[in-house]
Order: sequence, then C-alpha cells, then structure tokens
Amino acid sequence: MKKVFVCGFRQESNSFNPLYDEFDTFASFGIYEGEEAGKNFQAVCGMYKTLKENAIETIDGVVMRSASGGPVKSDVVEWFLNKITEKLNKNEVDGVLIALHGATVTEKSEDVCGDIIEKIRNIVGENIPISASFDLHGNITEKLIKNTDYISGFQEYPHIDQLETGIRAAKRLVEHLNGESKKTVCVSIPMIAPAHGYTTQAGSLNKLKKRAESLIETGEICDFTIFQVQPWLDVREMNSTVVVIDKDIQKASEIALSLAKENFNIREEIQGNPLMSVESIVEKSKENKTGKPVVLVDSADSPNAGSTGDSAYVLQKLIPYKNELSCAVAVTDIPAVEKAFSLGIGAKSDFELGATIAPKLTKKVHLKGAVVKGLYDGVFYMHGPQEKGLRRNVGKTAVLQADKILIHVSSCGNFEGDLNFYRSFGIEPENCDLVCVKACTSFRAGYEPIASEICNANTPGAAGVVLTDLPFEKRPVPMFPFDKITEKNISEPKICRK
Repeated sequence: MKKVFVCGFRQESNSFNPLYDEFDTFASFGIYEGEEAGKNFQAVCGMYKTLKENAIETIDGVVMRSASGGPVKSDVVEWFLNKITEKLNKNEVDGVLIALHGATVTEKSEDVCGDIIEKIRNIVGENIPISASFDLHGNITEKLIKNTDYISGFQEYPHIDQLETGIRAAKRLVEHLNGESKKTVCVSIPMIAPAHGYTTQAGSLNKLKKRAESLIETGEICDFTIFQVQPWLDVREMNSTVVVIDKDIQKASEIALSLAKENFNIREEIQGNPLMSVESIVEKSKENKTGKPVVLVDSADSPNAGSTGDSAYVLQKLIPYKNELSCAVAVTDIPAVEKAFSLGIGAKSDFELGATIAPKLTKKVHLKGAVVKGLYDGVFYMHGPQEKGLRRNVGKTAVLQADKILIHVSSCGNFEGDLNFYRSFGIEPENCDLVCVKACTSFRAGYEPIASEICNANTPGAAGVVLTDLPFEKRPVPMFPFDKITEKNISEPKICRK
C-alpha cells in the first residue's frame, strides 16, 4: 500500500501590520495531526477524503493555521519544521501532500512556503512527488517551482472551493503514484491588485476562469489556477501567476502563456472601481428606501487581509447620525472589551475605541454614553458559504449601543466578512440601514443577497486599497500598478521540477 505524508501550514501575512503572529494565534485554531485537521482546514479535509477513497495510507504530520495577520514569528515556523522533519525521518513515504497559503513571511524569511517545501524536498529526496494546495492569493516563487511537482490553488474568490482544491491537489498526487504523472507549468506577471477590486463570480476574471474551465471540460488541460498574488507583501520576489497542469508540456505552456496574457489585459479592471468617501455612503444609506441595508466595505482594515481590525474611523464618521441611522460596525479593542466586562450588561459609560494595535494608522474615537448591550465568549459558527459551519473564536466580545449604532467590540476581529460575525452576537445586519464590513471580497457571497448596495469606502488601514500609497520598500521593479508593464514583462513558461 502506498503511503502519503500529509501536513499543512497556513497563514496570510500582511507586511504593513506591525504585530507578529505568534504561536498562540495558531494554537487558537487548534494544532492537529490527522483527519481532525479537516474540521478547521477544508483543503486538508479534501486531501484525506481523496486518499481514503484511493486506499492510500496516510502518515499524519502537523497541520496548523492562523488567521491573516502580520508576519509570523520565525520560531513558529521552526517548530513546525522540526515536527515534520521528525515524522518524515521516521517514515518512508511515497508522496507528500501539503496545504499552504502561499503568502507567508517571517521577520527572517520572505518566502516561508518555499522554505517549507524546500525542507521537505531535502528530506524525501528528488524522486518523491510533492503536491501542494494554495490560496488564490499565493505568491508562487522560484523556490516553490523548483521543489514542488504539483501546484493547485483556489480557483474561486470568494474562496468557496477550499475543499475542492484539497481534492485536486490529492488527485494530482494519486495520478502520479499510479503512473500517470503530469507537469506543472507556471507563467508569472509582475502585477498586483487590491483584493476588493475583483471576484471570480463576475467580470473579466470570471470570463477568464470560465475559459480555463472549458479547457478542462474539453480535455485540453488537466488543471489550472489563476493566482492573483496577495498585494500587501513587501518582498523582493512577487508576481501574479497562471498555473496549468497537463501531461503535454508544450500544450500546457502555450495555454498558460495565453491565459497569462488575458490576465495581463485586465490588469486595470481588477484594480477596482474608485473608492467612495464614508460620508457619501452615509448619504446613500439615508436615501435608501429598499428595506435592505447599504453595506460599507472597510477593506483597508480587513483582518482577513492581514490588517489589524482596530480602526474606529468609520465609527467616528457614523456618530453624528447615531439618532438617525441604525448601523452595525466592528472594532478590535481589548481594553474596551475588558472595561465592558467589568461594568456588566446594562451599564452605561464613555468608551475610548480604536487604535490600540496600530496607533500610527488610525486614531482613537471617544464614544459618549454607550450602553453595554451584550457580553460573549466570542465563539460562533460560520454562516458561509465560505467555511460554512466551522467553529470560530474572536475572543471575549462586547456589544455596545450608542442610540441606533451597535458596535461589535472583540478581542481579535477575524472573520468579519461572515454574516454570523454579527448575528451570533445579537446584531442582525438585515435590520440595519448601514452595515460596516471589514473584508475585501470574501463577504460578498453572504452579503450580496441581503444588501441594497455594496460600497467600497476610502478608509485607512494596513490593507489599504490604494496600493501606490503604501510604504513598499522591497517590491520588484517593474510592478504594476506602480510601473508601466507590457506583454514583454510576462515570463516565459517555467516547468516545475524541470
């Protein structure tokens, strides 16, 4: 019976977030070995499902993940590498499956995922196939191309295909073990785009994805991923990348290059529409007669994009309308949560909110006479469809009320794009005139059916959407939108493990 080693390390890093992700942020999700990991990591669930269906024995390595955040402390990565090294040294394996994000950095490394794959390659040798799953926002580096046999990334944004991506990665490995090996071809484009600016559900990126899907349906290629690299990485090697997998290297190369050129051609479109001021979005909400809320998107402070979540900028703009508009807004603020818990439900007090994590990015807001409406342990279950039903924890949480404004104040404001982030804490978005969502695009699958309009706001934060305003120091040159690029800047096809 064939044996496959399964492990995973997933975290999306934002270089402009001043806080490091440490071991406890990973431990809060749970650190697993074996199928239990599938409870919080859908790609790994898909991997185990596929291996079991193909009667392949699994050697269980560590699977750990964190929410998006700042760079990871290097000792966390070292701990993970030590664990998988120990397990691999004790077992002979026929293949390796690993679930990664693809955009992870530490204070010492700009390419953590490449480091992990390289370490595994050095242990298992040149002849053992390695198949890896990645987020659509992964940064596919030369180190990954050199050491990985199969690269499979999410094809959807919002990321509603995480389970399916794990299955795809596992299928490529199973095919290889059954003597049906293929080749992975990568074509990179020096461009980035803010994550609020596109979705695979509509527009030109949807058309590009559908074209690639049709090539699978007709049997011209086996698999594909169109990576739009996470734009808040300040690293020396960074590209968006088109990946095509097939047994015919020449055909795969031609198709990958063709898809890359199409991706290049929509580079302006996926930068997104012009941002709106919070004031103009408030006016839309005041004029709205549909009975559905206006959704104000504060993507610059999106924890899902690695921002700090501690901005009270939108709240400050809403306070003058607290008697007029029913609003839902969120902020990460541990001191405010502790104060609310010490006061108790029903208490009324002034609160200082915001700028507790990244005071250089935003300012504190003084909220007068807020009532402590609810206190919670922070546990809720995702509404989905992305990660539907999975257990999440934002730490001790208080809901404050200032007239018609409800403020969700959490200890770590992750998963703000999910409807249950509000609903599980007594705030019903559908009953609001205006809902502030700190997310980029992931929220759309849940919010679009209930919203009258979705408006991207011009707000401050570590995940700022005007990329040219951010303090990049290491980025490659040329890189769109900072520099002009032409088709000549698209790379030649690169073959994994050539």
